[in-house]
Amino acid sequence: MNKKIIILVVAVIIIVVVGIVWWQSKSIPKYTGPIEKITVGVEKSLLPSLVWVAENKGYFQENGTEVTIKEFDSGRAAFTSMLDKGGLDMVTVAQTPIMFNSFTRSDFAITAGMVSSYNDVFVLARTDRGITKPGDLRGKKIGVTKGSTGHYFLGLFGVTKGSTGHYFLGLFLDTNNIQFSDVEIVDLPTGQLTQNIAAGAVDAISTWQPNIYNAQKSLGAKSITFPNNKIFREDFYFVTNQQFLQNHPEAIIRFLEAIKQAEDFIQNNRDQAVAIVSQRLGIDKNFVSSVWNDFQLRLFMDQTIIQVIEDEARWAIQNKLTNKTEVPNYLDYIYLDALQKVKPEAVTIIK
Repeated sequence: MNKKIIILVVAVIIIVVVGIVWWQSKSIPKYTGPIEKITVGVEKSLLPSLVWVAENKGYFQENGTEVTIKEFDSGRAAFTSMLDKGGLDMVTVAQTPIMFNSFTRSDFAITAGMVSSYNDVFVLARTDRGITKPGDLRGKKIGVTKGSTGHYFLGLFGVTKGSTGHYFLGLFLDTNNIQFSDVEIVDLPTGQLTQNIAAGAVDAISTWQPNIYNAQKSLGAKSITFPNNKIFREDFYFVTNQQFLQNHPEAIIRFLEAIKQAEDFIQNNRDQAVAIVSQRLGIDKNFVSSVWNDFQLRLFMDQTIIQVIEDEARWAIQNKLTNKTEVPNYLDYIYLDALQKVKPEAVTIIK
């Protein structure tokens, strides 16, 4: 009997030791190199959820980066601040501001995609202004942040000139051919869209979450939302200024390592991730949970990035939103090295 017990104890010890060795071989080694400082401009929304989780879990510190987060109402505002004012090394931003700036400058680069969604940008309207269907938008004031993703989506939705209207018209508007000249576009900072529609200063807005959620809360039954019906993939990227990229390439790698840890955590701990993000943004956890699956939160660099930005550039040229006549070569705005080291399988772009 004693011999059997001894054998059992030895077997358990062996299993435990093997398990510990295996776990250590799989776990990420603790970074012991020099600390890299990075200042990141982040839109305060659901899109950069990977950032909020990495911040909460201490992944930036684990990977040898001292990250200072500066919050902005929109990625466009963060991007503009980085380019024009300085003080930011990296920002989170969607494709539309990248497209507009690419016509005039090349001092930035996309280092990784962090999320994509076909169900984040909406047109929300006040029903007490007689709007119950898309055609009712004619003659109405529509609030939008020009140069933003909401502006581009408004074009796909139908309030645009030229052929790009078919992106949304063919699927949703059917026979409603709405032109820019049929509506009054009101250019507003993203942070003021909700209060303006709540106050009745505009009849509708084109924006993203959680702005739509906040507007719905303010208006209650007096609102109607027209979704994009998956005609437009909204991406959010990490974009770095070229000077920082050239001087601190290792910092970008370490930053993305932290984001990759956040990605893994989110995939395995959905409820905890929802709680972290809802608390960080100060919005209802049930709402965050209800829309969570609309966001594909992962590091990526795929060919669709090029295709989508090229489509937007053609839209801008056709609608004379730029005086340029040629679409830039967006491969010149892509930096692959860091993501190839952190998550090589995520890089499928052809360069």
